Amino acid sequence: MDNMILTNISLGWFTPWVMATATEGENETKILAICLAIVGLSIFISSRIFQELAVRVGLPPVLGDLIAGLAIGVSGLHILALEGGEVNSSVVTFIQFISNSSAEEIQTVFAGPVRIITENNAEFGVGVLLFLIGLESDLKELLKVGLQSAFVAIVGVTLPFVLGFLGMTYIFHIPALPALFAGAALTATSIGITAKVMQDMGVLKSKEGQIILGAAILDDILGIVILAVVISIVETGQIDVGNAVQLILIAAAFMIAAVVMNRFFGQWFINTLQQFKAPGTDGMGSFILFIGLSLLAGLVGLESILGAFATGLILGGTTKKEDLIEGVGVLSFIFSTVFFVSIGAKTDLSVLNPSIPANREGLIVAGFLIVVAIVGKVAAGFFAFSKDKVNRLAIGTGMIPRGEVGLVFAGLGSATGALPQSLDVAIVLMVIATTFLAPPLLRVVFEQSESAENTSDMSTKISES
Repeated sequence: MDNMILTNISLGWFTPWVMATATEGENETKILAICLAIVGLSIFISSRIFQELAVRVGLPPVLGDLIAGLAIGVSGLHILALEGGEVNSSVVTFIQFISNSSAEEIQTVFAGPVRIITENNAEFGVGVLLFLIGLESDLKELLKVGLQSAFVAIVGVTLPFVLGFLGMTYIFHIPALPALFAGAALTATSIGITAKVMQDMGVLKSKEGQIILGAAILDDILGIVILAVVISIVETGQIDVGNAVQLILIAAAFMIAAVVMNRFFGQWFINTLQQFKAPGTDGMGSFILFIGLSLLAGLVGLESILGAFATGLILGGTTKKEDLIEGVGVLSFIFSTVFFVSIGAKTDLSVLNPSIPANREGLIVAGFLIVVAIVGKVAAGFFAFSKDKVNRLAIGTGMIPRGEVGLVFAGLGSATGALPQSLDVAIVLMVIATTFLAPPLLRVVFEQSESAENTSDMSTKISES
């Protein structure tokens, strides 16, 4: 997710009109409008159907969105083609019938403006989601568990990276550079997926939820640093230590500033906005702050979602917190759906086909990477040292999903030419497995924890009586 949220917002909202005015004639505008309508309907209808099915069988709603993406994406109906390839011929035929256009024109629109608009709205969706998570977070609790989150993050990055690199090098005899990329891909944690699952379960504000959230944010920062170092090695043949240290210091300064602004700036900012007479100024001003900090994070080399989360933290201690949560919640509900469905749509299950030679080798390597990906993060959860009783298994499980972050690592590895095809397949499979396994596993470990607590409370009452 290297595009900045400000760019995503502008493209996501204004590109349809820009594209429409730039096309030659009314028919091209009509094609774009029809294609966007079909993609939008497909995303939201399939999301509703599969979310409902997921909830009915006791699975997290976000898993329904991921499956919806599989259904309409590259592994299913080919309506949402975000990774290239042609759109479903039946869809193209239908658009031809109602727009009097050629199949080539329609495929070009799907491959160009429709893909761009969908991807940018998806990235905007994860930004809004992190803004909402920041608003709902208890900053005092986050600071209380800061040291525990740091231990979990450091172990959760270091252990999978080292085990992955050593395994690729000594077990599979893969050269050092692709082994580094494989190790780096194992460090990621998809904060969007984990946070959404915990939010749906109502455990985001629990001690475990706050530790996971803090650790996932630190994971994101450390992952950026590792990725920057690995790419530097590929491009220049040497490690740029100065750049890595600079990124860490910038990230630390960014988050410290957010904590300070929560105390001294947030309420003042809201009070100032309320001096204006125009309706909705406080909400619009908060949204402008969200855009500004997201842009600033991108400009200084961080993930733009870090700016979105920081905005939520800053405004989460104000008197307008609940109103902002309600307003941002509507945006998040719409755009985060696009984000999660898009992840599923990009998932190509054809990599599971063992008849392709590269896939056979990739499946073996993927098996190793999946084990390391799960074990490394689960083990990290047991480094959440605390005097209080915490569910360390839940903490580790919450760190498992790689999601879109892992796909970014794989994509950049392929773009540099450092990854052989079999290893690229293996990393994609690892991302798929961890992304789809984590939501149901997270629900199970949290429910077991609640059950154990209820049993313990009942036993205590019985003994006291």
